[in-house]
Amino acid sequence: MAILRIMLTALFVFGMGSPAQLAAPMAQRSSAFQPAACMFDVPNGLVEGKSIECGYLTVPEQHAHPEGPTIELAVAIVKSATSPAAPDPLVLLQGGPGGSTIDTYIQLIGLGRMNELRLDRDLILFDQRGTLYSKPALTCPEQLKLTEDTIERRVPRSEAYQLSLEATSACHARLLAEGVNLSAYDSVENASDIEALRVALGYSQINLYGVSYGTLLALHTMREHPQGLRSVVLDAVVPTQTNFILEAPRSQDRAFSEFFVACQADQGCQAAYPNLEKVFFDLIATLNREPARVTLTDPETQKAYNAVLDGDTLQSLLFQLLYSTELIPALPHVIYSMQAGDFSFMQRIAPQILFDRTFANGMYESVICAEDADFQASAIDLQGIRPQFAQYAAEDAENLLQSCKIWDVGQLGPQADQPVTSTIPTLVLNGRFDPITPPANGVEVARTISPSYVYTFGYTGHGAATTGPCPQSIIRQFLRNPNKAPDAGCIANQPAPTFISPTTTRLAP
Repeated sequence: MAILRIMLTALFVFGMGSPAQLAAPMAQRSSAFQPAACMFDVPNGLVEGKSIECGYLTVPEQHAHPEGPTIELAVAIVKSATSPAAPDPLVLLQGGPGGSTIDTYIQLIGLGRMNELRLDRDLILFDQRGTLYSKPALTCPEQLKLTEDTIERRVPRSEAYQLSLEATSACHARLLAEGVNLSAYDSVENASDIEALRVALGYSQINLYGVSYGTLLALHTMREHPQGLRSVVLDAVVPTQTNFILEAPRSQDRAFSEFFVACQADQGCQAAYPNLEKVFFDLIATLNREPARVTLTDPETQKAYNAVLDGDTLQSLLFQLLYSTELIPALPHVIYSMQAGDFSFMQRIAPQILFDRTFANGMYESVICAEDADFQASAIDLQGIRPQFAQYAAEDAENLLQSCKIWDVGQLGPQADQPVTSTIPTLVLNGRFDPITPPANGVEVARTISPSYVYTFGYTGHGAATTGPCPQSIIRQFLRNPNKAPDAGCIANQPAPTFISPTTTRLAP
């Protein structure tokens, strides 16, 4: 598996339903949570010790063996903007698996993009086991080293697969030598961490927000530890019953279709960038014949690379950019600019993807290999999918299976693939242009959850909550009363993206 406003002075104003639905006041914290200095730069607008509090939660490496080795999970509690706060916080679950919740959301909070959600309840960020600020962190610098070693030459796909497997093997061996039990980093253990967090912080109930893999984790928590959950928000849904790896080529094809159709339906986009689909695939083919050279600078080391940009790499990068709602309106202009030989946009954005040091590749391997590696590459249905998206699908899937053989972790088993049936109120958010978790996923999950409320945003990519006031208003209404469908009329006010074109934007170099 990628990346946002009424002062309340009395508890009853929160409108969270009848008194029986209110969570009990916060109880005494346990010693499992130990306060500590924040492990990141606290953004402007937050004051450590006042509006933000940090610490570490100690949990068993394996919850079935509480007397065994322990690990530490980094926690940041961002206090409500009003007092008193609702008694049930909103716990945020980042995706990946392997993404850092704290690194992602603390920046967004600092930018004021989550103000609506902070109005009347605390936000709890915790880095899931194996991710950036938790201990241990299952990052794989071996994969970054591979990028550095190969970025300036065109590597045949077969060699790229082999080099990737070698980097995975090196990371695996190092983590084992450090004493990490890689089989302990799966969704079921992760879900038990959420319950341990709730208990350690003394909450009767919590609300969960999950995005991408965070939705899969939330679903596991709903099944394993329902007693602690007041409500759940699923944003860009990964169902337990669907293997996203098998569906990835079709999801990619669907998202690009929506993208091309949206540009064609927009008068300014269609006029400025006609035949966008053909131009896009012609550009991919041209770069595969004659790759471009693009200067890419590592934002941390400031080392510049004369990188090879072939068509397959560009296609993968543009797929990643469909995740970002903020970038989608610019992509037709970017594609046409690259057709004209201008790769300045990629010079700015590609390094953020290629040189990312925050992602825990080892966590990704452990979770995916335990839960979703139970397939055969030949099972991928490629019928009706554009050949550009289908041609390497089986090879990519087989390479993942080979990687999982190296990682060698225990399997969750078929019970983990069963649909989650629940009566926990659940809000489901989908994005029209989501390239990996299509809206159909949200509809599928909601069939076995009641009450559930499903909304699709016509302008978003992967994850809606941080894209503006509309989704946050819907989430906040839901949190105030999870048993009532929120007013989602704001969705109709922005049914499609406003593409950048000469009719909407003054374009400069």
